[in-house]
Amino acid sequence: MYLGIDWGTKKIGLAVGAEIPYELATLDNNDSVYDKIATLCREERIEGIVIGMPVFDSGDEGENAPKIQAFGEKLKVLTKLPIYFEPENLTTQTALELLKDTGANPLEIEKKVDQTAARLILEQYIANKEDLSQEAL
Repeated sequence: MYLGIDWGTKKIGLAVGAEIPYELATLDNNDSVYDKIATLCREERIEGIVIGMPVFDSGDEGENAPKIQAFGEKLKVLTKLPIYFEPENLTTQTALELLKDTGANPLEIEKKVDQTAARLILEQYIANKEDLSQEAL
């Protein structure tokens, strides 16, 4: 079972799954988020954490890459779980479009967009995992 994370400066979206991920929650990005994620990892019996890493078509990482890397390193120390960074680009935009297509109202969209993006990141990781051997942090 994996935990997928869409990291944002204000919100962190979470999804879980091994083959078919599902959306779990959206947390405020504050000091308590690490303990909440560690608790969730124990409760859900998580074996690895997949964090979306913004990567442009050029291969360059987005401006938040150092913050996301530090976030992953802190989670690794706290949870003792392997951390995988999944290259992603525009997952939040894709999540917004998916939610709009389902007819979700603006409040539902705001509440679910980050966890939907986390599900997309985890789905991509699982699909790529079968094709590539990815190294953990």
